[in-house]
Amino acid sequence: MKARSVVFCQIGCILWLIILAALCVAAPSAAAWYQRMRVLSDAVTRAVLIAFYLCCVPAALALCALLRLLVNIRHDRLFGRQNTRLLSAVSWCCLAVAAICLAAAFWYMPLALISAAMLFIFLIVRVVCASFIAAAEIKEENSLTI
Repeated sequence: MKARSVVFCQIGCILWLIILAALCVAAPSAAAWYQRMRVLSDAVTRAVLIAFYLCCVPAALALCALLRLLVNIRHDRLFGRQNTRLLSAVSWCCLAVAAICLAAAFWYMPLALISAAMLFIFLIVRVVCASFIAAAEIKEENSLTI
């Protein structure tokens, strides 16, 4: 059962990477359409597009880190230093997106909501990362016990 769940998550990460790539291609057209629908200025549309493209980098990095974490889980390597580094990377990617969206919120206020949500996700992932660090230390200590 665990293997199917991990494979399902891996497929989900790969699908999100494909969707992210497609959105990178379609973003200018989507932004132009949205600008016409909401009657936004060119400066606002440009700020949203710049924020989107800047957020794509940490989003792609986070998805790749999650894929590597899932590979480790699939190979029964759960509580290790590499996984804590991967979770830490995901959390910092969340913080980067929060900062980018907060900066862009000066031009388009709804991005502040995305910033707040990403800060919350950053906090959750940091707590999980701290738990993994503690578990890895316990695992190392137990492996040294005779």
